[in-house]
Amino acid sequence: MTNRAGERVMVKNARIFSGSGFSQPTTLNVFNGLISTDEAATEATVDTVVDLEGRYLMPGFVESHAHPGQLGMSLRQLDLRPSNVSSIEDIVQLVAEEAQRLGPGEWIRGVGWDETYLAEGRGPTKEDLDAAAAGRPVMLTRTCHHMRVVNSAALELSGISAETPDPEGGRFVRDAQDEPTGLVQEAAMDLIAAPAYTGEDFDEAFALAQEAFVSWGVTTTHDLSTTADHLRCYTRANSRGDLKIRMRPWLWALDQSAMSGVLTHALNTGISSGFGDDRLRIQGAKFTLDGSVGGRTAAVCCAFEGTDDTGLLYLEDEEFLGHLKRAVEGGFRLAIHGIGERAIDQALKALSKLDPEFVANNRNRIEHCALPTEKHLKQMKEQNIIAASSIAFIYHLGDSYLKALGPERVKRAYPQRTFADYGIIAPGNSDTPVTNGNPWEGIYAAVTRTTVSGTVLDTEQNITLEEAIRAYTTDAAYTSYEEQTLGTLTPGAHADFQVLEQNPFECQPEQWLKLRPTAVYSAGQRIDSQS
Repeated sequence: MTNRAGERVMVKNARIFSGSGFSQPTTLNVFNGLISTDEAATEATVDTVVDLEGRYLMPGFVESHAHPGQLGMSLRQLDLRPSNVSSIEDIVQLVAEEAQRLGPGEWIRGVGWDETYLAEGRGPTKEDLDAAAAGRPVMLTRTCHHMRVVNSAALELSGISAETPDPEGGRFVRDAQDEPTGLVQEAAMDLIAAPAYTGEDFDEAFALAQEAFVSWGVTTTHDLSTTADHLRCYTRANSRGDLKIRMRPWLWALDQSAMSGVLTHALNTGISSGFGDDRLRIQGAKFTLDGSVGGRTAAVCCAFEGTDDTGLLYLEDEEFLGHLKRAVEGGFRLAIHGIGERAIDQALKALSKLDPEFVANNRNRIEHCALPTEKHLKQMKEQNIIAASSIAFIYHLGDSYLKALGPERVKRAYPQRTFADYGIIAPGNSDTPVTNGNPWEGIYAAVTRTTVSGTVLDTEQNITLEEAIRAYTTDAAYTSYEEQTLGTLTPGAHADFQVLEQNPFECQPEQWLKLRPTAVYSAGQRIDSQS
């Protein structure tokens, strides 16, 4: 963004969000990128006047858990989401069309398939892909990003056969003859030898991701899988003034089952939590303990419906604790992916063995935190541990959760009301590109507990619209110690805001799904596509 130090902006005739509703038309002043209390400002004394003509002014959303790099890359791949395909036949047709477009040997990539919404009731197989790919390697990522299906050419290029052992924390799904079916889960995905992306690829993908976030009214994003490539990309964008949204990276400490170079490099160079500026600031280290519910790889306590499978834990307790200690000694806060009960339990047991003062005073996080027990909730409250709740999963993935967990267990998934009753900070998130990144879809899910098919999962964990908006604003900002300056329109806060044509408090819940900002500002500068 262009540095406009000292610039004064007046936003007039704005109905300003108060936290529980909107004001009558009034004026908001901005000075030097911050919301100002300068009541003496006039149109003649400011640099820019914006007349909202009675429209609604809300804080920019804070996305507490996303993957901007993966989002951008997914926007360059085949779109296999339920909104675009409804059958394996549709997927095969898209693969065949891509095979005709690409040169010999080029990889065909796609993302977003979910067998729950496919007419055949199953995911694609390597045989489906072989028939369409004309010999080219194919790699299609499931919506959860914890599972992929590849074809025979991709398996061959990767050197994977019946003799290939499953890696720690992952597996190759096999047929009765022990041959890989093409379905690869968790750490096994790392063994697929698809070509690496270049720096230019990352820059182009991140530009697409930024456009998407801004279109959703998101002005700050936490990246929960920041690799060295991603961090270099964000740094380049920041140095060029191209960082439209504020980035809050969490370094991906575990590359599935092994310590990755990004954390090692950070520890060796003295980079730690808090490093950076108000546009780009490192938050901590991210660890992953289990997979996903829809992919049946989350580490649950009871088997998934119709199976004897309880998912995967990536690491043994002592190995995981050793990684945590190394990160903490290097000055990093902690974010730990735990979806199933066994993963959440492993995370909390490890945290209980760290310095109690560190745990209580550093706003550490359990990512997703889908199925916490009462014991887990009590410890999280006592130790000020944040539940980074992927509430948008209820809307987008709720039908697959219902299928995997059954009607009783699914009622406990992403328990926003229980989090609130315990006093646990539970910022909402989309985990995009796992789900669409529009926060209003997560807000809808939090208030209605309704899936994309219209199924109501329960009527006990609902929260209010006011609480749901807070989950995507100040509660999300709390995770980076910025609840006074992000997600709020109070004096001294960053002038990050969005303009709406409708008052969401006067809309029916279904109308929230269609809400989009007509203008988005960061530090008082307009950043949307019309700027």
